Amino acid sequence: MQHRQVRPGLVLLLAFLHGLLYLAIVPPWQNFDETGHFEYVRSMALNGEQHAQAERLTRHEIADSMYRFRFWSAGVRPDLFSPEGPQVGISQRVHPPMYYLLAALPVRGTQYLSIETQLYVARLVSLGFYMLTVLVAWQLGRLVAPDQPLLQTTVLLLLIMTPAFANMMTAVNNDVLVNFSMACVLLGCVYLIRDGLRPWSLVLVALSLIVAIGSKRTAVVGIVPVALTLLWTVYRESIRWHVWVTVISVVLLVGGCGAFEYAPAVGSEGTWHLFQARPWLVELDQAYLRLQVDHVIQSLSDWERSRQVYPSLIYILFTSFWMHFGWGHVRMGTGWERAMLGVVGVATIGLVRQVLWRQQPLALAQRRWILLAVVTVAAAWVAAIMRLHPLPPPGTWMYIPRGRYMHLALLPTLWLLVLGYNGLVPRRWRRYSLSVLVLFFMLLDLAAWAVTLINFYYRS
Repeated sequence: MQHRQVRPGLVLLLAFLHGLLYLAIVPPWQNFDETGHFEYVRSMALNGEQHAQAERLTRHEIADSMYRFRFWSAGVRPDLFSPEGPQVGISQRVHPPMYYLLAALPVRGTQYLSIETQLYVARLVSLGFYMLTVLVAWQLGRLVAPDQPLLQTTVLLLLIMTPAFANMMTAVNNDVLVNFSMACVLLGCVYLIRDGLRPWSLVLVALSLIVAIGSKRTAVVGIVPVALTLLWTVYRESIRWHVWVTVISVVLLVGGCGAFEYAPAVGSEGTWHLFQARPWLVELDQAYLRLQVDHVIQSLSDWERSRQVYPSLIYILFTSFWMHFGWGHVRMGTGWERAMLGVVGVATIGLVRQVLWRQQPLALAQRRWILLAVVTVAAAWVAAIMRLHPLPPPGTWMYIPRGRYMHLALLPTLWLLVLGYNGLVPRRWRRYSLSVLVLFFMLLDLAAWAVTLINFYYRS
């Protein structure tokens, strides 16, 4: 049975309708840090002579709306009479302004309408980036698997129906621009892998990476797949293992020496650390990264404390990556979380099986795309885990990073998931195994919006 290429218009329509569903179901301000992100957007839209006064007015309007839409527990009332305005969440002004400037454009035209209307208008901007991300994923699939439309369609459907991703991509936050830009980065990388050095492919990668990094610091992980792709554009043939070992060793040595200097010392908790950041890295950290690099080094040295937190951190990162909503407090339940863990586990077995037995010959460009996907996913995981550091003092509250920081690697994650299932069954049965995978995501998505979100927000 032959499968036709899915049409881009149909892809966009499906993404629009699905995204619009999540946009409409989630009440105002019920997405993670949406109050702070929207406050930033509206301050861009109202930027004038009375800037401080406009910000206070915005916080008053947001707080009043939060109260009317029962954001807080019963009995909690915002202080609308404080001189600086009520507290409506953590300020997001530490982020670069690129996303907020774009979202402010339509908000500026609706500034005389209700604050909720302005919020939904800003959400529509995010919905637009969601649709564009799906469109980029469609083009990427045509490049990496041109003769396998079933594979392409499966990845697209999974991308559209991943609940946490659809929810986040229809909320007001700068991650939506990062995720779209990173999808463009990966698309440009695939062009470079396939065609070699081409000016427009380099421009696509460079501009997309600049936009991503200019939107949020989490996009720095995009440097890893780009660097690997540039290496492949120089070495167009297969690279032997000893070349890999040499290149990786040189990169780590040069990068480590350039970023850190030998300075053994004892940390505040009695742990040893041997290195500290060089001045240029400290300045970059203060201006953009905000990692507290030296404190992170000390924290990483405290393995006894870290290993106690890592198991729960990894589980929260995994489950929130697929199916957490709201401010991280709306969950689908242990059953769905374990089911997803099983699905990913089975796919991982399939990937390992393909690597060990080399079930089917692949073109060099396809093998490199798979390796690029693995490296991108690994880099996103490492970056998310590193957000745990520096660890706070013992006995104090500890923030556990959530999976939304890794959504910039969702597209390669889904490709690995689908390829893993492809490796588990004979060729003649693959359309059925992929249909089962799509069915699981359909049920997951249906349960997310029709059961979890509706029950939590409208039946409690």
